[in-house]
Amino acid sequence: MTNLNKNILTYNAKVASVEQDYFSPVAQLVNGQAISTTYAFIARVDSWANDASPPAPLQTQSYLKSVYKNMFVLKKVNSNDISLVIPRIDWTANTVYTAYSDTVDMFVENSAGAVITNFYVRNSYDQVFKCLWNAANTAGYGAQSTVMPFFQPGTYGSNYIFQGADNYKWKYIYTIDKSLKRTFMDSTWMPVPVGQNTPGPVYTLGVQTGAWAGDIEVINVTNPGSGYSNTVPVTVTITGDGTGAAGYALISNSGGISDIVVTNPGTNYTYANVVITSTSGTGATSIAPISPVGGHGFDPISELGCNHVMYSAEFNGADLNNVIPTNIEYRQVGLVINPVGSDTYPNPANGAIYAAYTHIQLSPGVDGGYISDELVFQSSSVTNPSFSTATYVGTVLSFDSLNNVLTLINITGTPVINELLIGNTSGTARTLLLAQSPTILLPSGYLAYIENRSAVQRSSDGIEQFKFVLGY
Repeated sequence: MTNLNKNILTYNAKVASVEQDYFSPVAQLVNGQAISTTYAFIARVDSWANDASPPAPLQTQSYLKSVYKNMFVLKKVNSNDISLVIPRIDWTANTVYTAYSDTVDMFVENSAGAVITNFYVRNSYDQVFKCLWNAANTAGYGAQSTVMPFFQPGTYGSNYIFQGADNYKWKYIYTIDKSLKRTFMDSTWMPVPVGQNTPGPVYTLGVQTGAWAGDIEVINVTNPGSGYSNTVPVTVTITGDGTGAAGYALISNSGGISDIVVTNPGTNYTYANVVITSTSGTGATSIAPISPVGGHGFDPISELGCNHVMYSAEFNGADLNNVIPTNIEYRQVGLVINPVGSDTYPNPANGAIYAAYTHIQLSPGVDGGYISDELVFQSSSVTNPSFSTATYVGTVLSFDSLNNVLTLINITGTPVINELLIGNTSGTARTLLLAQSPTILLPSGYLAYIENRSAVQRSSDGIEQFKFVLGY
């Protein structure tokens, strides 16, 4: 029998996912023990087959393990390193914006996954507004916006609505925090706060106030009609399943209804109809879009369609007391959730930063030294050592010739103390005196994000900042 059931994973599932990302992975503690932490990592010094065009990451178990083996440093992501973000849409003059409607899917995406409707904007003061009316004509086509919305006393109505000479109606939602802007805003993304951020509905269990299910913050005229007069009363009747909404009509010099001013947005509406009556004029029609639950601006992340979270991580010269060398290239960065440290086992690691390389102390020598990125090995043959008989192999991350210290990643096998460690390319051979494993236990945790890059030379000042945007 054919299954005729139909289903949908709603957009709110994405919102819930990014909100969980925002709250859950950041140093959650129970009885002093971390139960959830997230780390940014830097990995891979080896070249790609085509270094100018790195391959796409894979999700095979073999590939994921190779990423772990090539990590050399992990830094914890703290709460101030995470922000929910939405696509940045700057207000631009002479642009038609989409007006919000509660009967239209505002988050329809194109084939590339980008939202088609531009229904919110950021102005030059970092204030974010939501378009509630685009001055559409009777055919439904919006006009061009020519007046930038802005929020200051005296420029907005009782419902925090800005209406300019272009007759656009904009609802003020929030102002981007300056500290969040510095870290999380770029040419593509801008941060969005979590929770209620503007004056609006308030409710407690058992007491219903404010918008609740929804309110009516604007009533938009879709046809002005004709013959109306300021000397003859015009009645605006709002019917629906809520209560309290009210407004009055404005009449233009030509006798049409130019706008309806909302004097009370009401409460608990899920639908509403508006009827305009007068003994003088006819033909005027209007619509009353119902706000999201709680009212416009009550929950910016859901009503602006937030389904991305940005992680920011900075590695600087002070990390690990400058033992991460600056004379190296790297080709992989990403995020790993809940790796385990030897100091926290079996609980997730909770240190600020971890070296993920093996520390090798060597005997002094007069040779040229090991070369960055080369393979080094120990051989089962003492008299005729060769890579073909290698029992221990690693990739050189760095070599400190002054202190005879070698750091290795991508380890295979077990080191043997007091045996030669040979550079497969340089030919350097030194006696291995001590091998100290990293305190981060890899592979452990969950690789949440992997990004392959062309070779990146570490900054001479040892400072790199990464921004990772995860979408759902």
